[in-house]
Amino acid sequence: MSRIYDAVKRAQSERAATQKADNKIEFERRRAERVPLNVPVFVYGRGERNEPFHEETNSLVVNAHGGVLILSSKVKFGQELWLTNPETRHEQACHVVHFVKKARKRSEVAIAFTEPAPAFWSRPSSAGTQPEADK
Repeated sequence: MSRIYDAVKRAQSERAATQKADNKIEFERRRAERVPLNVPVFVYGRGERNEPFHEETNSLVVNAHGGVLILSSKVKFGQELWLTNPETRHEQACHVVHFVKKARKRSEVAIAFTEPAPAFWSRPSSAGTQPEADK
């Protein structure tokens, strides 16, 4: 029985190591080009003790599948978050795919949307102007 237990534990640790390597590779792959864009967003989630938190921040870079934000709230890999674009009032579910601690207790946090949402990062058009396709 000990050999079975040892084999299961070894397989679990190998799988965990593979998943960590795969997650790093996944973060480095791009499904869409990243664009530097500063968009204000509200971030909602649950903290370490399951207490709700919200934070106002801005995006650094974005694409249709997610983006990178600066957060002072502590988050962990895979954590579910909700974003709101206050200018368009669009809401979007996402999860943390990568983060790097920066100075002053802030982190660069890469998030991935649950579904592609290229319009989330848009800004409202000025009153009285119409997109070219509508003219």
